[in-house]
Amino acid sequence: MTFHTLLLMALVGLVYGLGQSSLSRLVKRIGRERHVAEARIHYVNAVLSGALAVMAIVAVCIIAGVGFRDLGLLAGSLFAVIGVALFAQWSILSNVTASIIVFFFFPYRVGDQVRIIDGENTISGRITEITLFHVIMAGDGDELITFPNALAFQRAVVINPAPRPPLKPAITKTSDPIPDTKMSPHQDPPPTP
Repeated sequence: MTFHTLLLMALVGLVYGLGQSSLSRLVKRIGRERHVAEARIHYVNAVLSGALAVMAIVAVCIIAGVGFRDLGLLAGSLFAVIGVALFAQWSILSNVTASIIVFFFFPYRVGDQVRIIDGENTISGRITEITLFHVIMAGDGDELITFPNALAFQRAVVINPAPRPPLKPAITKTSDPIPDTKMSPHQDPPPTP
């Protein structure tokens, strides 16, 4: 290996480290703003970190001189094994992807009362958890309802948010009293221009 190759690999490692750190901070910040459970923040961070690691490994392989043919053979073999392993459960990947999209962009969150409209199979309940694969809701009775993330992503969702604590108004102090603009009954109105 040449010095140039080692330098490029070190640069990929540096970009990976900085990207990993920035991505982790972003996911944690969004999770806190949306009041998301720590476990969900952790698995979203893990999935995105894994995707970033795969991209870094591919970049290092290309820099190291692994040919596209070899890389294609490796990727094809890997996808074939994954495809056979997940043949009966192909929707697992779509549920994981939908979970990431729900984390960043969807307006409903844990604690919201929702109704997922799916024709005769419409369900409603209060969201208790959003996992990597399912939205988990508590129904009207003692029932626990799980709905795949991919289907929740594709169906219309009616949201009745849980009551949130009201925002406290900002208290401002003024040194000048606010003048009374009320007119006394014996006072003439001001002239109009």
